[in-house]
Formats: sequence, structure tokens, C-alpha cells
Amino acid sequence: MGKLRQIYNRFLDKRIPVARQFQLNHKSIFIFPSKFGWLYLVLCLGIFILGTNYQNNLMLLLCFFLVSLFLLNLFVAYLNFAKISVQLGKTHNEFVGERAQLPLWFNLPKNSTQGPHGLVELGFLRQSAQLQHDLDSNQNPVKIAFVCEERGPIKLPRVTLSSFYPMGLFRCWTHLAFESNILAYPKPVPCSVQLTSQQQSLEPESTQSQESGFDDFDSLKNYRPGEPLYHVAWKQFAKGQGMYSKQFSSSVSVSGWLNLIPCSADVLEVKLGQLCHQVNELTRRGQHFGLDLGHHKIEPDSGPLHQQRCLEALARFSWSAS
Repeated sequence: MGKLRQIYNRFLDKRIPVARQFQLNHKSIFIFPSKFGWLYLVLCLGIFILGTNYQNNLMLLLCFFLVSLFLLNLFVAYLNFAKISVQLGKTHNEFVGERAQLPLWFNLPKNSTQGPHGLVELGFLRQSAQLQHDLDSNQNPVKIAFVCEERGPIKLPRVTLSSFYPMGLFRCWTHLAFESNILAYPKPVPCSVQLTSQQQSLEPESTQSQESGFDDFDSLKNYRPGEPLYHVAWKQFAKGQGMYSKQFSSSVSVSGWLNLIPCSADVLEVKLGQLCHQVNELTRRGQHFGLDLGHHKIEPDSGPLHQQRCLEALARFSWSAS
């Protein structure tokens, strides 16, 4: 089975290469009678045998009519499926173990009578269909999901589209390989944040200091006459708990580095997961930090863009590049 799958995959790679958008045609469409279609042919064969045995021209006429309807359904099913144009929308990176969403956009003509009709089943190659999409509904995008199992660049599995329109006698299907740049970030492993100094010392240093300010709520204290009224905790006062004054503090970020300590391959994913957790935590706090992976360094910064750069570096990391 393994060799047959490899041969089949090479056949698909040659016949339907990777692309961002597909317009289905004779090279990318497969068509074959469905289970109902085979039963339909068996019925036609039975009517033909009865018609010839009893020399009944009406039964033979009925058999020929059913066969012609079967062949007509073949062309209608193909022509309808060949009208489908689909492209992959904007994707997002995910963490290992999470489900990545693939938004598929069906480009339908403005004139609904010229577009494809019926239901289309969507899924992945060698997997059962996940959902059904009505081509007449003009709803976009259609999202299917898959689990990110390994860290790093993700090669998307082939997306299978299939249709039984119009009478269910034939199944039209295709296996599309979409081009994507999805990255699977390491799965975060909870741990304490360990920032080192600019000199790459291994002793963790304090990451935050607090001073009086007006950024974050800190605590309550008894109200003293003369304090600003906008510091009064009116919610507590309304509950009859007395007059309290709100105390605020501001956090001062201290720049530092996150370092990947050399380790064996069997614990590398755990170390990367811990760094991933620390990157998310420091970004949540709004702190400045840098990332040192040995062969690749990201200078201290803060914010979502800095977080994305760090996570992408962790996702692409390998000892061979170090």
C-alpha cells in the first residue's frame, strides 16, 4: 500500500501541481459512477434482458431511454464541476496541537445561471468529508481545519472537492494542493520567565520594577481628605463599604535576553516550547526582550510584530543551521 500511495502521490503532483488558485478542467477532474449509478446500470441491464427475453419493444425503449439519460448525466455532471474556481485565502500561523483554518473562496460569476450548482463536499485526501457547501448560496469563504502536528513550515494536505450533481449517478472529484506559508509554532510549555543581561549571563535578573504612577490599578487604601475625587473607589462607596482611595502603579520594563541553552535533540522541543511561553508572557506584559538562538539573534523590542518574529524564529529553528 505504501508504494501504491507514493505512485499515486507522484501522479497527482504531476497532474495537479501546487498552486494558489485553481480553475477546474479535464486535467484536474476525476469522474466515475457512484454506488447509485452502478445500481442504475444494473437496473438498465435487467430491463434489457427482460425486453429481449419477452421481445417487448416498450421495455427495450425504456432501457435505451434510461441509458441515454445516464450518458447525459455524465456530461452535465462534468460541465457543472468544471465551472468551479477556488482559491486559498489568507491563512494564519498556529501553535502545534491547534487547528489551522483554511479559508477557501469560490469565485462565482455574477450571473447565477452560468455558475456551478449543487452541493460540494470538502475534506482532505484519504479522510472523510468535513462539510458540505451549497454553491448556490454564494457564501464565502468556506473554512476547513486540520491539526498542526509538527513544528515548522506546514505542507498542506491535498483538499478534496467532490460533487454528485445533478442526479447522483456520477461522482466528480478533485484533489487540490494549495500553496501556503503556514508555520506551526512550538507548543507553549509553562515555565518561569528567565531573562539574562546584555552580557548573556546565565543569572536571571529582575524583569520589572514598580513606581507610583497612573497606569495600572494596584490596591485600595482609606481615603484621606484632600486627595483627588477621581481616585475615590465609588463602587465600594455605593456598596456602603466606606470611602477608599485607589492606588495605581506603573511598570518599568527592563530589557533582557531569552537564550536557548544547548541541549540534546530529545529535549529540544521542550526548550523551544518554554521559550515560546516566555515570548508570549513577556509580550503580554509589554516588556522589551531579545531572543538569542545562537546562530540567529533578534534584538530587544516589544509588541505583536516582535512577538511574531520571535515565534517564527522558534518555529524554523534547527541545530543544523546553528
